Amino acid sequence: MGNAFYRDYDISRLSRLTTHGKKRLRRKKDLDQRKTFEHALNGRTLSTLYELTKKKVVYKLEGTIGSGKESRIFLGKDFNQKDIAVKIFLTSTAEFKKRLPYILGDRRFEGMRRNGYWLIRLWARKEYVNLNTAYNNKVSVPNPIMVLNNVLVMEFIGKDGRKAPLLAEVRPTKTDYFKVIKMIRRLYFKAKLVHADLSEHNIFKLGSKIYFFDFGSAVEVSHPNAIQFLIRDIRNVNRFFKKSGIEVLDEKDILKGVKSQWF
Repeated sequence: MGNAFYRDYDISRLSRLTTHGKKRLRRKKDLDQRKTFEHALNGRTLSTLYELTKKKVVYKLEGTIGSGKESRIFLGKDFNQKDIAVKIFLTSTAEFKKRLPYILGDRRFEGMRRNGYWLIRLWARKEYVNLNTAYNNKVSVPNPIMVLNNVLVMEFIGKDGRKAPLLAEVRPTKTDYFKVIKMIRRLYFKAKLVHADLSEHNIFKLGSKIYFFDFGSAVEVSHPNAIQFLIRDIRNVNRFFKKSGIEVLDEKDILKGVKSQWF
């Protein structure tokens, strides 16, 4: 079966894919949910999902658990019925052109095509590589499972199908603040990465544990704009915690600490 398998796809009634690529029909009462599926699951993406089912990575998709200008994130199940997160980068958006400053200057992706669909695939690949590097260096991030074209499959951070709250959605503590600073430091010194888009909106808090996510923008510390991005990350974190009534460290002291070898 090839791309033609999904050509006459009835998106308003379909929300799950199985190992054989069969369509299971389910009525959807929620108009917004239906529109989300319709917007995210075009022909190319459906073909990619079909390949992921053949590889026994994704068994089925459930509802959306997150969305942005560039992507939709779905709750999924693997073949052991374990929750996974499936991030689909939208192929009909122009937002990725604004992301070129985070790709240019990154030695890992030199010489790769950066136009149209290839740019979207590159961005998905970049997030996978960044997550993998961070995870292997014991930074608390979702464990990346696989990337294929514009689809990234990763560990689901949450419980019983409900994603963990964002840091922006909870009452933060001073302990949270120091955990975030420590993770910025570990990300820089151990993983040799700067998140480059860090804020309270891409940090999960599950119980007492903090997770960074959304790593598409992350760059290596050798990137020409790495320090500029690092300062912005620190400033965003300080702004949020200070607004929450928590005493924060001086930006310059944090920057010095991040670049030193203490944890």
